Amino acid sequence: MKLIGVFFLSLLCVLTTMKVWAAESGAQKSTQIDANGFSQQTHDPRYTKLPTYLIEMKDGALLPAELIVPAKTKFRLVVKNIGSKPAEFESNQLRQEKVLFMGANTSLVITPLDVGSYDYYDDFAPAARGKITVKAQD
Repeated sequence: MKLIGVFFLSLLCVLTTMKVWAAESGAQKSTQIDANGFSQQTHDPRYTKLPTYLIEMKDGALLPAELIVPAKTKFRLVVKNIGSKPAEFESNQLRQEKVLFMGANTSLVITPLDVGSYDYYDDFAPAARGKITVKAQD
């Protein structure tokens, strides 16, 4: 009987490790830069009219920590909480604030921005900070 318990405990550990690894490897894809030097856009059939970028919040971490977007372009941010506790996306400079429960996501439309840097953070985990860098298009 002990052998069966040890087997299931080992299996649970392996599956949990694989789940964490899969979540982290998937999140890393959102940090890629395209040929023009901007963050790679999210391709989702629900968001076709505006350039769309993904920010994932996970237990005090922001993925990616930096987005690079073109200046003077209206765009959409899709913010997902993939963590195990609530998160609050907040940016004073962008005048945006959204509370997200576990597994929730939201869509924010950002008006065209001037060249510069705009901070965002998780208000429930103040050490988790990110920025949107807006640069001119060539």
